[in-house]
Amino acid sequence: MNGSSGWPLRLQYGMGRLFVFLIGPVTYGLIRLAGWRVRDLRGVRRACREQFGKHEGPWLICANHLTLIDSVILAYAMLPLHRYLLNFRWLAWNLPERTNFNRNPLLTALCYLAKCIPVERGGDRETMRKQLEKCATLLGRKQLLMIFPEGGRSRTGRVAVETYSYGVGRFVQQFEKIKILCIYLRGDGQATYSDFPAPGEVFTAEVSVLEPAGRPRAA
Repeated sequence: MNGSSGWPLRLQYGMGRLFVFLIGPVTYGLIRLAGWRVRDLRGVRRACREQFGKHEGPWLICANHLTLIDSVILAYAMLPLHRYLLNFRWLAWNLPERTNFNRNPLLTALCYLAKCIPVERGGDRETMRKQLEKCATLLGRKQLLMIFPEGGRSRTGRVAVETYSYGVGRFVQQFEKIKILCIYLRGDGQATYSDFPAPGEVFTAEVSVLEPAGRPRAA
């Protein structure tokens, strides 16, 4: 990872790689304890694995946004735990809202180890520039980056297309070989946004790969 943002990201990756053997099993255990399930989980994971096998990276993962822990549920839905333990790079970097995850030192540390880059919605231009530089550094190293194009949790329960940010287009223009994995995840009882899914929530996940317009398709 080159540039001024390279070494902090390498350090963060290395620390997360060490602690994934503790945090990973605990996280997957808590998901099962909460009773959260994903329909056709094997099929969803197989679809993601097949796509990742076809293209090493960079990957931009775009998902809808309803709860504070969507990235956790999505990581669970995308791949089984052992995939992350064997190859930590498959755990996507993600961009949570800073104010939601800096409430105490423990939560801040967990987010750091889980490859989070906190962002400040509506922050000043210099802060946004540094955040975009980190994202570009990661994508330049063929990493996976998860973003929520809506820019926040949907207040209606539907994909809020009117609030879409321009981050996706920026990255597509910057990286010729980037691929976009689109994931729509929603629980049966999720009529609107919330902090956490209800206990026992059952999710449906749909996965597709978006081909950027104007680019030749691979043979």
